Amino acid sequence: MNGAIGTFLQIMKSLSLLIIAMFLVSCDHGLAPPPSVEPGFGGTLYFEKGTWPSPDSLNSLWLFASQVYPLDSVKVVQGLISNPPTIYLYPASDKSLPFNVDSVSYSFSPPVATYKYVGVIQRFANDINVHSLRVVGVYATNDTPPLPIPVIVNEGVFTPGISFRVNFYKPPPQPF
Repeated sequence: MNGAIGTFLQIMKSLSLLIIAMFLVSCDHGLAPPPSVEPGFGGTLYFEKGTWPSPDSLNSLWLFASQVYPLDSVKVVQGLISNPPTIYLYPASDKSLPFNVDSVSYSFSPPVATYKYVGVIQRFANDINVHSLRVVGVYATNDTPPLPIPVIVNEGVFTPGISFRVNFYKPPPQPF
């Protein structure tokens, strides 16, 4: 009987070591914080077919996020050049969204804040001033006239689905 007990104990010891090894291998990082997420928002901009302007009237095209609405000419200039700015451009002031496309997906990471006015702005002259800019699309309600929908950027949260249409022939009411 001692031989049977010794064999049983040996099996139990081996089985215990196997269970402990499987437990240790299956453990993840436990209570470690989740991976960080860069705050921001994204979606798709849809361009109405047949509405693209001629190349000579399309210098740049940007997605913008403004913490201020309504805008006037003074707020636009101040918002772009203030430190920190209150108006952010995507992809950047020296770049542009692509031209003559049906749609473009974007991922925009402005600082954490509430953006009261998000849209697409066309620059149609070389200089940047309110006379060379035109809002051609807005993330807004379906009301007439459309009302901008605020976008909130929270720390550690990326908000997808901020998608809207751009129609160069039927732009929304101009805020400035």
